[in-house]
Amino acid sequence: MSRALVWLPGAESDLKAIYDLIAAESPKAAYAFVEDLRQRCEAFADFPSMGVSRDGRMHQFTFDRRVRVIYAVTDTEVQLSQFRYLGQQ
Repeated sequence: MSRALVWLPGAESDLKAIYDLIAAESPKAAYAFVEDLRQRCEAFADFPSMGVSRDGRMHQFTFDRRVRVIYAVTDTEVQLSQFRYLGQQ
């Protein structure tokens, strides 16, 4: 059963910050990187448990050892709440 994918404001803000960081060197690369993340997150709608569960509801998944996404899973939705660009740490 596919769930609705919901982008919470914090996730959108995090993606903008990732874009801004990468765009300082290459706006084209930043756009491609963020769009790729958005597209790859679509898989959570069909496979919400592919990430590591923190407490049965909250999950985290790391793309290419560079970006960690935190999301909540309900019966009907996958709520993307936070992105962390590991290159920032």
